[in-house]
Amino acid sequence: MSSSDSRLDVINSSGTGGVVPTAIPIPALPALPVGALQMSLVSLDKMVRIDTQGALSAAPYNPAFQNWNAVAQCDVPLEEMRGMFVFQTDHFDVDDVAATDVRFYIDSNNIPSAADIGFPTAIVGNGKVSSVGVSGSALSNSDLIIGKDYIRHLANKLFNTPFGVDIFINESALVASVNDALNKVWVSCAQDLQNNSITGDSSANAYLQGTTSHKYQLSGVRTTDNSFNFGCELFKMLVSRTPSRFTDLTTLEVDSVQASRVDPAARNLYKLPLQVGDQILIRVGLKPHPDQTSFQNSTKDLEIQDDLRVYIMVLNLV
Repeated sequence: MSSSDSRLDVINSSGTGGVVPTAIPIPALPALPVGALQMSLVSLDKMVRIDTQGALSAAPYNPAFQNWNAVAQCDVPLEEMRGMFVFQTDHFDVDDVAATDVRFYIDSNNIPSAADIGFPTAIVGNGKVSSVGVSGSALSNSDLIIGKDYIRHLANKLFNTPFGVDIFINESALVASVNDALNKVWVSCAQDLQNNSITGDSSANAYLQGTTSHKYQLSGVRTTDNSFNFGCELFKMLVSRTPSRFTDLTTLEVDSVQASRVDPAARNLYKLPLQVGDQILIRVGLKPHPDQTSFQNSTKDLEIQDDLRVYIMVLNLV
């Protein structure tokens, strides 16, 4: 806001004005020395606005994946995600979000399992290989899971048509293999979360601070060396885009059981204000078996084996 803005000018009378009744002394002042007087110049009653707005973020923080082939969605209960991420604010300084102002914890006790996330149940929408079956009728959601979409993609690469899936003599095994691969993806994600959690190993992850079983990371950005500040990333996206979610932190306080587990020495521990309807996006790339044959020649084999199909996994919080 410009300093020439007339709204920033000093104006007379910040309150009701008038004489302060002698029966109501100005509070919170030290006792006057013997013989000293307290005198109010009630005509000097001013109001002025500060010229800087309180800000939570300089600009909306909204990183996005650049490349993908298809989008798949699955529903995940809100608490499966919200229960994982905890932040702590010291509440007693007015610094910007500096390195020591906010701590970010991942509660390793609340990291969801692959079954909780359910990648194999994700339904492919945008970018699906086909929306109809060989008869021309629309595919049902059960036929649009990633496992079936991916083998249509593989069939299209091998046989030049997605309807070539029936040529495979092991169609069901292929779908099961894709599902297993998707579960392994979340197991890997869960390990990354574990490595950066309250029980993470700070000797292997130099960015973790705190005491044993109560580790945290400070404000920062995603780094290297398997240190990913997941909580901070989500915090920045939330606070820069929907700061109103932080206007009543008391509604975000963790319960005493979780507080004791996360960091019993910390005060002001809160869950991230994720809510029903939010979406968390993850990217997953699938490739064929490393020995997948093209049924043509060695050059084509290499092309097929290196083929990458990328899915954006949309976790709908419900």
